[in-house]
Amino acid sequence: MKFEELDPRSIEPSPWNANVVSHENEEKLRASIERHGMFKPILVRVLDNGAIQCIGGWHRCEQAIELGYAKVPVVNLGAIDDERAKEISLADNARYGIDDTLKLSGLLEDLDASVVASIMPWTHRDIEALTASIAVNIDDLDLDPNIDLTGGDEDDEREAPAPKAPKTHQLLKFRVPIGDAQRISALIAETMREEGFTAADDMSNAGEALAYLLLNESEDADAVS
Repeated sequence: MKFEELDPRSIEPSPWNANVVSHENEEKLRASIERHGMFKPILVRVLDNGAIQCIGGWHRCEQAIELGYAKVPVVNLGAIDDERAKEISLADNARYGIDDTLKLSGLLEDLDASVVASIMPWTHRDIEALTASIAVNIDDLDLDPNIDLTGGDEDDEREAPAPKAPKTHQLLKFRVPIGDAQRISALIAETMREEGFTAADDMSNAGEALAYLLLNESEDADAVS
């Protein structure tokens, strides 16, 4: 293993990279690099023919090319075999921990929300939800509605709570064959871009793209039959 700097144009993508990034998050990744630089190195290995192959950080490499970087920081793992390269690629894309909500919300309160939203794969709504986690909403507590929390003796008129927004999406969970996962993810990302599914968060956008693909296919089949 050695640390070096390489021309990002000399690095090849791996054929098994399953990490698909939406167009919206590509722009946020680009904004992050523009703001902070390439602070995270790209993982590469050396192939038998001497080519340099990326096994971690390909999307950063692509953005560095578009931004005109002549050199990027690289961790070169040398001539490792396919099995080890695939394992390292999975480990690099995995996230082993979870956020401590209170600490994360406190951290976000110290930062400019508009900046965070421009470089992280979160929407403003996500950030508002995270920062709100340190506040206590009296309406959410299971309290006796007859108790006067103001300490006053007079019965003040209470405003009716605002109606909750209707649910517009439902979370579905399913598994797909490993051999099809990359193609399916790429097709969903392409449909998101071409059909303009960019208004909501990434999960909702991807779900709408998937629904579009499936329902259009079903309608075409019904028309043929």
